Amino acid sequence: MKKMTTFCVLAGLLLLTACAERPMGGPNDPALVRGIIDGLFAPISFVLSLFSDTVRMYAFPNIGRWYDFGFLIGLSAWGGGASTVTRYVYIDRRSGRTLDVEQR
Repeated sequence: MKKMTTFCVLAGLLLLTACAERPMGGPNDPALVRGIIDGLFAPISFVLSLFSDTVRMYAFPNIGRWYDFGFLIGLSAWGGGASTVTRYVYIDRRSGRTLDVEQR
């Protein structure tokens, strides 16, 4: 019985979210480039938004998926994105020497 109640509540919430509407942005609203800029400033904006009600880290309304994509690109610059380089170092068990990939 408890599983059925949980299922009905989740199904009802899913139906309610299907009715939610988001206003589409206009031609002068933020798009890809502004999303990249906002993504770059997101960690700083987050800290400032904790102390101020006028600072937001995400522009709303915006163009939509292009702004979201730009925001993710800008935010990934803080974590290194895909440009993180990994260097593998191997240790020989017999001699205890450190071997680079080229020496292996």
